[in-house]
Amino acid sequence: MNNIRIENATPDQIDSLEKLMKLLISRFGDAFDMKRFDWGIRRRIYDPLQRHGILIAIDEDKDNEVVGMIIAELRIDPFGTSEGYIKQVFLMEEYRGQGIGELLVKKAIEHLQKIKVEKIKVNIKEKAKEAANLYAKMNFKRVYEVLELDISKENLDD
Repeated sequence: MNNIRIENATPDQIDSLEKLMKLLISRFGDAFDMKRFDWGIRRRIYDPLQRHGILIAIDEDKDNEVVGMIIAELRIDPFGTSEGYIKQVFLMEEYRGQGIGELLVKKAIEHLQKIKVEKIKVNIKEKAKEAANLYAKMNFKRVYEVLELDISKENLDD
């Protein structure tokens, strides 16, 4: 593994986070939405409860380049139970298979434990088999499936 350190993202790293998110989104064939990204990242970075949940992997041997990220956030369900939610984990292609993704997930779990969540959940896109394998290796269990209906399509079948 390269000389990698994990730390909280800061506002001055937004450009690096944008670059990673564009890579992630293009990998799944989706379009990048700058407004959505800007709102989501800025909201998390400046929110006192959420700002420590954006963790990044930095390659110290490559001029402190941001090479990976994970977003872990606190959610409260309708019954008042606190849940941790891992929203994204992404590594640049050349950093995969080196244990960095596992390190990011471990740091996210540590963060969520510090803020006293009761459970940690993650949704994985059908196309993200590597992520599913990583979470299974770390003892995450399949509990339910999430189904999606894209209502932005013009012609929905009945």
